[in-house]
Amino acid sequence: MYSKCGDLEAAREVFDRLELKDLVSWNTIIMAYAICGFGSYCFGLFSDMVNEGHEPNGSTFVSLLSACSIAGLLDDGWEFFNSMKRDYGVDPGIEHYGCMLDLLGRAGNLERAKCLIEEMPLEPTSRIWGSLLSASRHHRDITMAALAADRIFSLDSDNTGCYVLLADMYAEVGRWEDVQRVRNLMKKQGLKMTSSCSLVEHNGRTHNFKNHDKSHGESYAVYEVLDILSRMIGEDNLHSSGVSKLKPAVSLKARGNSPVFHSVRLATCFGLIKIARGETVLIRKNVRLCEDCHSTMKRISLVTKREIVVGDSKVFHHFKDGRCSCGDYW
Repeated sequence: MYSKCGDLEAAREVFDRLELKDLVSWNTIIMAYAICGFGSYCFGLFSDMVNEGHEPNGSTFVSLLSACSIAGLLDDGWEFFNSMKRDYGVDPGIEHYGCMLDLLGRAGNLERAKCLIEEMPLEPTSRIWGSLLSASRHHRDITMAALAADRIFSLDSDNTGCYVLLADMYAEVGRWEDVQRVRNLMKKQGLKMTSSCSLVEHNGRTHNFKNHDKSHGESYAVYEVLDILSRMIGEDNLHSSGVSKLKPAVSLKARGNSPVFHSVRLATCFGLIKIARGETVLIRKNVRLCEDCHSTMKRISLVTKREIVVGDSKVFHHFKDGRCSCGDYW
């Protein structure tokens, strides 16, 4: 439970107190470190687990390969992948191949990733092609992205995230006809974009923020803090334009769709106001963290000297001292 909430310290404390650590508990704590980007800890835990006489299973290797993928450890990933069958008699499943594709994509080996999909003894799923699509977006390979998207559409025509990601890539390179084509396909399928929201807890109550949200009872204070932080980290358009002197509703209108007002930033500002100094600010987000906000969260952690954890739809990002545990790939 703690690991799924991003509270790694509490998860480890519970694990260490267990008198009887079975395979499930070992797999769980390894995965907890994996999704937070701490690969080296996973390897140490794996060694401890084996030394205590536990035989790893398929779930163990999903955790290990996830750790390698999130931390970008290509050589270690291949070693674990190859040792599954060789050393432990575990046949790689679709999840293991998915982890390897994520790892290859992170390293920029898109052609090798495509070949791995074609060589798989298992039928590729939309999740498998989605790994290639995400990697193609990160490395700005529109041709590979289109190929992956076509495969996804043939398997899962209701995959909203795929449509949105592909449309964003076309927009980035100015292919507006293709952007419109993808949007028309979404409309034909009756699909709508998922609205982004971010949650932060305080005193047992969950506070929900949406993009450009001004409905919260403490919005004015949140926007004031956001204004200050924007200037501290160099995003000072809000201040220099004179908009900072306006009320949040007017300020919002003036900045339009700027990522300055994305939900994760609003939730973070609320957390910084309410959560005591020295305590971690924990945010949960229902969709992938955008690149602008990821960069901003690193800088906010640096100037505020606070640890900020953001769990998005894929991983937990531990922002501390201007760095993120994901190594800027997610």
